[in-house]
Amino acid sequence: MKHRTIPLRIQKNEVLLRRLPKSHKARPGIEKDQAKRWAGYRGEAALDFHLSKLPVNEYMIFHGFRLTNGQYFCQIDTLILSSKFALILEVKNISGKLYFESQFNQMIQTTHNGEQKGYSNPIEQASQQAGELEKWLVRRGINLQVEFCVMISKPSTILQTSSENNLISQKVTHVQYLLSKIKMAINKTPLTNKELKRISNILLKEHVQEKFGILNFYKTSKDEVIKGVLCPECISVSMIRKNGVWICKSCKLKKKDEHLNAVTDLFLLNNDQPIPNKEFRDFLQLESPDIARRILDSLSLPQTGTSKGRRYHPPPDYQLISELYTSTAESMQHPFKT
Repeated sequence: MKHRTIPLRIQKNEVLLRRLPKSHKARPGIEKDQAKRWAGYRGEAALDFHLSKLPVNEYMIFHGFRLTNGQYFCQIDTLILSSKFALILEVKNISGKLYFESQFNQMIQTTHNGEQKGYSNPIEQASQQAGELEKWLVRRGINLQVEFCVMISKPSTILQTSSENNLISQKVTHVQYLLSKIKMAINKTPLTNKELKRISNILLKEHVQEKFGILNFYKTSKDEVIKGVLCPECISVSMIRKNGVWICKSCKLKKKDEHLNAVTDLFLLNNDQPIPNKEFRDFLQLESPDIARRILDSLSLPQTGTSKGRRYHPPPDYQLISELYTSTAESMQHPFKT
């Protein structure tokens, strides 16, 4: 019902890393954050094979959505919805040994080299998500049991806890046992198909896209960002537009629509804010306002205002301009990507 896409935070990190000088002081922090986020995303994606085994006519699957109860947001990685239950899946892509300690309610990782790291208990996190979703459903007159489970994406990860901590075996498991967990979740009063469809429509309608100002977060300015249309082969900013084609001065590569990725970069860096012709022209390093206007008009972006006051808005629900952008970002190989 809502497909898995690369989170905006990952996309924005990619853009900033691509457009910040190698010597910029913010790069180490961005690279470290990005490595963790790629690992988390791949852990979530590991679920897809197992989810594909579920009967299509019995289960609805939602990936990466946020709901609000007014004061707080509830962000859920994966939600499985059926007539018998709603199941929240919290995915952790962590290797080594994981010890779930009950006295201080934390998870302790022992890495392959013996180093120990402490994390907040993911069971508590998933439980809070389930509680918020239950409140959200009740306020809309929906009676549906909400379950949760913490999924460990690496089969080699060893799970440990004390003998009296029975909750761990009930709420934590490896992804290969997902289907057996789903079969255990049963609602006493199954919903009708009509009720399920209603819940699905409300979920999709009330999803709130996260806003995140990447430049402000890393304390960088637009002046520090490398402008221009980047060559996809040599990662050079030397592409120039000539006779409707982008040409790289370094490797001579020619691309007709390479500006699509540059426009996407601009919107991602601009925190989804509308852009005027002048800002677009400056970012793509175009001298002619008319050429900039023709390119913008060809993108069929939502517009407001007229003449010099015209502003171009990002596509609704952030369906990125270039269909190739998502697959390109996912396949990128970086030194910090693990």
